[in-house]
Amino acid sequence: MIISKTVTLTALATLASAAAVAPAALAQSVIEARDVNRDAVPAGTPAAFVVAFPDAERNEAVREVGEDAYSFVPLAFIPLSDTRVALVSTGANDCTGQACTGLNAVHYLSHDAGEPRYPYSLAGEWLGVGAVGVMGNPALQWGWTRTITEHPVLFTEAGGVWQGRACGYAVLTELTPSGPKDIARIPTSFSDASVEGGDPGVEGVITSAEKGRSFTVSYTGSASFDEVYKRGADGEYRLDGKSRISAC
Repeated sequence: MIISKTVTLTALATLASAAAVAPAALAQSVIEARDVNRDAVPAGTPAAFVVAFPDAERNEAVREVGEDAYSFVPLAFIPLSDTRVALVSTGANDCTGQACTGLNAVHYLSHDAGEPRYPYSLAGEWLGVGAVGVMGNPALQWGWTRTITEHPVLFTEAGGVWQGRACGYAVLTELTPSGPKDIARIPTSFSDASVEGGDPGVEGVITSAEKGRSFTVSYTGSASFDEVYKRGADGEYRLDGKSRISAC
């Protein structure tokens, strides 16, 4: 069994807010993001997971991808239609380097009309979807919404610490009928508070969206401001100009 290292976004958020003096309250997000818990098995997913990963044992499957082996476990169902569901899984590897990442997987599964239930048939597989962390970790937080595009959008968030700077980012993945498509990458946190004279940092969440056209990320902390991402002809959302959030 391959065990994921414990690198949580909670720790990153703690670092990002360290030394802040009376920061503003975090804005309300339109996406309910939650921690990825690789020890939990969501109800109903085991039967679907075996279809997605035929070699799975006890809700875990090891898959060779390139030169690395990843241990996948089920994360969540996201309904696509009355007869199709997306199974999201996270894959961790045992690499301990900063440059090593995990993988997120999405499988489309067809089923009889109604709530997702066995029997399932595999309609598509995609590996390497969304945001991934360092030290072999996949996404650290996840959620989904119907407020941004006409199709469900998967939200994955990850991050890390580089030379005293803590950074977090999120990827939005539109679950289109033909497959998942990453449509936006947004910075969600930054702090270099551990460096002498560093910035206590900011955190951002998506606070509003005009479906199919734009969404707004609101930042609070050592500064408060909004950044608006607009949809281009290729379906991706981009910021006009450069983000005020520093990169790691």
